[in-house]
Amino acid sequence: MHYEMVINLICGFIIPWLAAIPIAVRKMKTLLLISPISAVVSLVINSFGFQMMFWDFTPLIPNDESVSALPLDIGLYPVLASYMIWSIQAHRNKTAFILFLFVIFTTLLEYVGILVGKVSYGNGWNVGYTCLSYILAFSIVFVYFKLLERNRVL
Repeated sequence: MHYEMVINLICGFIIPWLAAIPIAVRKMKTLLLISPISAVVSLVINSFGFQMMFWDFTPLIPNDESVSALPLDIGLYPVLASYMIWSIQAHRNKTAFILFLFVIFTTLLEYVGILVGKVSYGNGWNVGYTCLSYILAFSIVFVYFKLLERNRVL
């Protein structure tokens, strides 16, 4: 296995899921209901972005670029979204601010990825569009959360 993929597994999957232990202990239902939809949203957006050649992620895998980002799709992004919903549940009157913080934090994480050479952009994509994509992704998760609440599932 390529060392860059090991880094992706450790930083994108193992560390985020270890960081999810507190939410698993306190709000397991939130984690179980939010992480799958977050993973799906992430997989769809990343698949689209790779296909349109808007971005790439190392290691570069010809004809299967999305494999490089898979640890983040099923690790980092679901854990962040679960923490976002947990924060919203705890601070209902600060929903927009919490959403904003998670979008900015995730955008900054990706910007660090650009600086260290893990992420590269193409076809006119830039950090501003990345921020918009995170607004879309976290908003979809939030709407799903509201549907869960409306149907008394969460």
